[in-house]
Amino acid sequence: MGKRLIVIGAGPMGLYAAFLAARRNLDVTVLERDRIGASLLGWGPTRLFSPLSMNAPAAVLEALPGLPSEDALLTGPEMVERVLLPLSRHPLLYDRVKTGRRVLAMGRAGMRRLDFAGHPVRQEKPFRILVEDDVGERILEADLVFDSGGSALPCAAGAGGMPAVGERAAEGRILRSLGSLEAFLADAPEGRVLLIGHGHSAARAIVLLSGAARSQGNLQVTWAFRSRHRRPIPETAGDPLPARAADVAAANDLAAAPPPGLEVRRGVSLSALERVTGNRLRAAFTAGPSLEVDTVAAFTGYRPDLSYLGELALDLSPVSEGTRRLHAVLAGASDCLSVPAPQGADLDSGEPGFFLIGAKSFGRSNAFLLRDGIRHVELILDRLA
Repeated sequence: MGKRLIVIGAGPMGLYAAFLAARRNLDVTVLERDRIGASLLGWGPTRLFSPLSMNAPAAVLEALPGLPSEDALLTGPEMVERVLLPLSRHPLLYDRVKTGRRVLAMGRAGMRRLDFAGHPVRQEKPFRILVEDDVGERILEADLVFDSGGSALPCAAGAGGMPAVGERAAEGRILRSLGSLEAFLADAPEGRVLLIGHGHSAARAIVLLSGAARSQGNLQVTWAFRSRHRRPIPETAGDPLPARAADVAAANDLAAAPPPGLEVRRGVSLSALERVTGNRLRAAFTAGPSLEVDTVAAFTGYRPDLSYLGELALDLSPVSEGTRRLHAVLAGASDCLSVPAPQGADLDSGEPGFFLIGAKSFGRSNAFLLRDGIRHVELILDRLA
């Protein structure tokens, strides 16, 4: 076998990277702290905006029999069941995907972050990864690391990206995924829901919440967002992703002309959450009156988990927390479908042999598409050959 590669994360990007690397004779191990595709499983019945042909490498589509059509819009759980689980059982990856393995820390053998940072001598030392499983902790070594783990930690819902006062204490009352929102709505809830955010996930959320409010007269919704625009979510002219275009248009229609049961608050951020009588919460905002609510749904973006990378000499963007050079490439992109193609060096992390891949390399940028992540992995592997 070739060099030892550890891939962190068994979502689509981690498994695709592992499969493409194994085809090039790298000795691959995938470490996943949860289940295969855990993040996608949290989407519930929400469908991806992009078709399968954009969401899997050609080599994977050719290797797996019985896949849905390439223009299929799969839900997150369908993507796991129909694509990721069969891929994990492919002969190239069989017994190489280790679930229930949490990465605690990572560094170079015998080197701290300060030792020879940016110097080629660092790549002479293997990576050492501290991993925890149900037996205990152990050290694994690798020549190369691709990290796609922890790429979707929810951002705080408060003003300026900070947690609102009381937000941490109220965490058990806050919905942060479309899957948890759909499960909540399936129980025919009553009372008032506060939705925060005005991105694509929030667009889908307000469409779902408004539909539930129409069918259930005892459910009311307040939608609060920072934008002051009448139609707060940017619309792409001639959007080639019709499912995305439909959600955005429907959400903007609701914002522009709220139906009964929907209140819209523009130009505000959440400043505090306080528990009041019973299970209700009082939400305070940066402007306007406070509001008593029963449930909060916060869709305010995502950030990467960098907690275990402290001893690597990474060159990260101070803006996005993704790779600095890639952030410079992304800076001019107005939409995920118009992301410029990077050069190979744009994907370097600053630590030789270590690569952030997938959404994690984009950091907080919302311009990520699986299609681009796949191209980037292929470019990295070409450079390693």
